[in-house]
Amino acid sequence: MVQKRKGIPHRRIALGTTNALRDVPCFASLKPAALNRLAKEAPEKEYRRGEILFQQGDICEEILVLTKGSVKVYRLSADGGHQTLRIMGAGDCFCVAPSFHQARYPSTAQCMTDVKLLKLGQEQCLSLLRDNPGFASGVIHCFCDRMADMAALLETSSIRQVRRRLARFLLELADCRGVPTGDGVLLAAGLTHDELAACIGTAREVISRALEQLQREGLVRLGRRRLVLLDLPRLKEILTPPPPQPPAKKSALR
Repeated sequence: MVQKRKGIPHRRIALGTTNALRDVPCFASLKPAALNRLAKEAPEKEYRRGEILFQQGDICEEILVLTKGSVKVYRLSADGGHQTLRIMGAGDCFCVAPSFHQARYPSTAQCMTDVKLLKLGQEQCLSLLRDNPGFASGVIHCFCDRMADMAALLETSSIRQVRRRLARFLLELADCRGVPTGDGVLLAAGLTHDELAACIGTAREVISRALEQLQREGLVRLGRRRLVLLDLPRLKEILTPPPPQPPAKKSALR
C-alpha cells in the first residue's frame, strides 16, 4: 500500500521496475543493491483491460507490485453479490499476507486498464526477511494498513446514506489516486458509474443521481470516465452529520 502524505500527492501513472519497488513501504528499507537484485529477478508481466489476475479461492504464491495501470479487487458472495474492496494503482503492492503461507486469495482482482506488474515469489520474500530485518517491520506496517482499511470499509458500509458513502469514497480516491489540476483533483482511476456503485454497495442509477446532484452543487465535474473533485472541503463537510437538535422544551403545566 502506498503511504499517505499530507495533502493530495501527485501520482505517477507508470513506474520503472526499481522505482516501483522503492515506492512500496514493504521494500522502502532495502538497500539499493538489494532493490536492484530484486528488480532483475522479478519478472514483469503485461495484462489487458478486463483480464483477471487471480480468482477468489485460488492458492496465492506471489506478491504483486503494480508498475502501470489500475486493478480493482472485489469479492463475490454466494448469492452473486459484488463488493469492491480496493482500487490498486501504480506503486501498490498486494497479496502480501496470503503469499507467505500460500493461503487462498480472499478476493478476485481484475484489470481496469492495461496493466504491468511485477511478481515476487515466496522464496524471494523469505530470503529478504532473513537478510533484511527492516523488511519485516515494513511487512508488519503493511498488514496494519490493511487492517485499518478493512475497518474503514466496515465503517463506510455501516453508513446508510449513499451521499455520505460516496463522498467518503471519492475523498479516499483523491488521497491515494488524485492528480492535482488547475481547478481541482482529477481521479485518475477512471471508474465507471457501475464500478462506483460496486465500490459503495448501491445501484448504478442511485450513483448517477448522487453524482449529478454533487455536480449541480459545484462539488464535482463529470466527464466520460473522468471525474474532477472541485471542492474538497465541502465534500468533507458531507461526512460530518449535523449536530443533534436539542429537545424541545415542554411547557410547564399550570
